[in-house]
Amino acid sequence: MSLFSKLLKKDVKDNGGNKNDSPMQMQDRICIETHFATFTYINYPNEVGYEADINWYDMPEDEEGRLSYIPVGCYIDCNTSETTEASLCLDRLTRLFEDRYGTDIRVKLAVANYYADENGLIKTNSGEMISKEDLMNELEIRFISVTRDGKTTYSLYHISLDIEGDIHIVFAEDGSVTVMGDEEFYNFE
Repeated sequence: MSLFSKLLKKDVKDNGGNKNDSPMQMQDRICIETHFATFTYINYPNEVGYEADINWYDMPEDEEGRLSYIPVGCYIDCNTSETTEASLCLDRLTRLFEDRYGTDIRVKLAVANYYADENGLIKTNSGEMISKEDLMNELEIRFISVTRDGKTTYSLYHISLDIEGDIHIVFAEDGSVTVMGDEEFYNFE
């Protein structure tokens, strides 16, 4: 067995890879298979973890809906920056995915509560007032990030709010919740 093969087998074993992966798949990438997605390892300067697209929302039954369906992007951190093991964040994401309907409502309600006035109404970009329910119905999660520091971030698409880009809501391990627009989230200047 070559050194490369030994290293490759170690990486696949360390990250929970599928022993049934073909040799070509193992050579091309490090993956984690779950019942809801295949996560592919990435190693960027500020991100060491796995990415996948997940079917967070139910797949539409009609053909036109299926053609326009966009899965939710997802990122999970590795347990440390020195390993390909990602069990901590994967476990958290799996629990969220298994309760995705409840999680979806909690995330959208937190955003609606943040933008609502004392009467429970939200001012739109056209100056109209809408209810929290109306805002929640239009919000759509586009990206989920689960990090080793205990934070889970959701990026949501909207059409009514007077905010450029997506809304980002961060749930911290201590229970705090932070809502930001693109400018603050990405530190645009």
